[in-house]
Parts: sequence; C-alpha cells; structure tokens
Amino acid sequence: MSKKNKFYWFEGVTEEGVKALLSDQNPKFKWLRPQRNRRVLVVLMAVGLVLMALGSYWPALKSEFGSSGASLVVYSIVAISVIFVVLVGYLLLRISVRSIADAPDELLDERQVVVRNTSYRYAYYAMGYLLLGLLLLMFFGPQLQMFQSEGNDGSFLIIASLFAYSSMPSMVVAWRERDI
Repeated sequence: MSKKNKFYWFEGVTEEGVKALLSDQNPKFKWLRPQRNRRVLVVLMAVGLVLMALGSYWPALKSEFGSSGASLVVYSIVAISVIFVVLVGYLLLRISVRSIADAPDELLDERQVVVRNTSYRYAYYAMGYLLLGLLLLMFFGPQLQMFQSEGNDGSFLIIASLFAYSSMPSMVVAWRERDI
C-alpha cells in the first residue's frame, strides 16, 4: 500500500523531500556537505543579504538609472538578479544542512532535534541584535519610505530582513555543525 507524501504546512517541507535529504539519496549536492563549503555559503549568503539591504540606501544609483525607461529596466534587472541570487543561495543552504532546520520533530532523531532547537535559539539571538541594529539605523540613519520612485526606498531592506529571518537557522546549523 502506498503512503501519501505528507506536506508539513508550518515548516514548508514534504516528508519525502526531508527523508531524501536526510538519507543522502541526493548525491548531486554532496559537494555542499563539508563544513568548509557550508561556511563559504553562509558568508556568501550574508554578503548577498547585506548588498540587498544596501539597495535601500542607494538613491543616487536609483535616480541615475531611473532617468530613462531603458535605465529603469537595467536597474530592475539588477535588483531582481540580486534577489534571485540570494534565493538560490538560500535553497542551496537548505540542501547543504539537509533541511534539518526546517524539518518537523517526527522526521528527525533526538540529536537532530537538539541541533535544530539550539540553532533556532542562536538564530533568534542573532536576529534580535539585527533588529536592534535596524532600529538604530532607523533612528540615526537616512530616512526610508516604502515603495518610493525617488529617494531612499525601504523595500530592499524589508526583503533582505525577511530572507535573513528565514535563512538564519539554516545558517547557524551550517556554521556550527561539523558533520551533517
């Protein structure tokens, strides 16, 4: 009798997908598993998130590209490309940690549950400091407004923050764990 592939809505994963990653049935991404490669991926992901967030503070670049229709298209393509690269980095990061940070309890063993829970704890600490930094930037930095055609637009900062919040547990697991 065939068992249905259960979808875990809260975690955003499927049972077969997590089991395939946990049992190493996907050798195509074996090069992502060593700790050194995972740490490089975490650093690249952090740099990508910072670059994406800094897009909110580049009004001169935006106004320069926004002067004509073709320049606006180039600016849009660059912005979408940065977002796409960060998204691909996030997906590779999830694969590199075997989706441990996103898997439900019933698909993990006891050690993996402890690793996942401690990674969430450290990720929440890190995100608390990031939120403090963003609040200080909001009070003392240039003023941001949402979805503005000219001036400092806060939408890139919001998108980068959302990616950071979703990827931070996987980044912590990738950085801390020796063997995955």
